[in-house]
Amino acid sequence: MFNDQSLEKLHFSNMSDLEETSESRPILPQTSNHRFSIFLFLLEVVILLTSIAVVIWLILTPKSPIYIITNVHIPALHGRNSTSHVYVSSLVAMNSTSNHTRDPSILLDLIFSNPNKRMGIYYNDIYITLFHCDVHIGSKLLPGFYQGYNNATTYELLVEANNQFWKEITNGTIDLKVCLENVVKYKIFKSKTKYHQIHTEAYVPVGSDGRMLGKKNIKLHHISNQIKN
Repeated sequence: MFNDQSLEKLHFSNMSDLEETSESRPILPQTSNHRFSIFLFLLEVVILLTSIAVVIWLILTPKSPIYIITNVHIPALHGRNSTSHVYVSSLVAMNSTSNHTRDPSILLDLIFSNPNKRMGIYYNDIYITLFHCDVHIGSKLLPGFYQGYNNATTYELLVEANNQFWKEITNGTIDLKVCLENVVKYKIFKSKTKYHQIHTEAYVPVGSDGRMLGKKNIKLHHISNQIKN
């Protein structure tokens, strides 16, 4: 027979076992929540590092300079009338018979724009060549220069056209092809990148009066952009 003390001890022992069992049940959910919190933290770190890497890549990836033709003017053609064939022929004859008369000029206005927000551009010598009907009619060399970021530089060029250009001219619109070649380096903080060779071109319509037709701002399109050592 169990006495009262034995029953009390047995009851206390059962209650202790129940309390230990009830306290041990939440262990699994707490471990699972802890692992999930670690997973979320690591995911946030990965997303943050990826975002930083993308931003740095966007900042440090150089954008090519933008070249825009704002105006083209051929003064020798200004004021031409229906007898333009006679007018042009007289120009050619005058240039071929007189050593003191310079070939008529082509005036070209250009804008060099640096679209980069934190990068300067070092331009090497800039070669500008003009064509008409795939015939070379004149060229110009601009000396190199440095351009700060978010900056634009304007040039007014005078290109001497050869006699072949005037022989090719007929009544109506003149399709002038402008080609620009140069090599640039980008300044990122205090360092410089490798050389980037750039080739661009654009077609500019010029009327019989020697003035640019259509829109005034024509962007030169990139033909190639190569990296040189």
